[in-house]
Amino acid sequence: MVLFRFENGSRGSLQVSQVAAGRKNCLRYEIAGAKCSLAWNSEQPEDLWIGRREKANESLIRDPSLLGNLAGIHQLPRRPSRGFPDTFKQCFRSFYQYIATGDFTAVPMFPTFEEGHREVQLCETILKSHRQQAWIAL
Repeated sequence: MVLFRFENGSRGSLQVSQVAAGRKNCLRYEIAGAKCSLAWNSEQPEDLWIGRREKANESLIRDPSLLGNLAGIHQLPRRPSRGFPDTFKQCFRSFYQYIATGDFTAVPMFPTFEEGHREVQLCETILKSHRQQAWIAL
């Protein structure tokens, strides 16, 4: 379990496990806000759960027509979902399109070396925090 304190005072947590019985590389994200919460689970990748205080919760089913210019990255029909392997195909596709376009001032639609470096810094900080059993600023 990793606990986070953000600059604005918000708090977060991250749980990582490769030994949870019955889970097959399950990735789950949940953002809990004061008025609305969102949850996504890779074992049901077509659905986004939306929780609200003032009205009924809902499940938003993937619909490429709602994605605008990003719809091109979703080539597969709704079912069956190929999920995880397709992620890498789309990542490399975005990278090659970026190179082919030649506009290196455009915001990349793929992870950059800078983002990878930041992730390594985060992992090193988590390890340091564990070893010292203390909060470590990043």
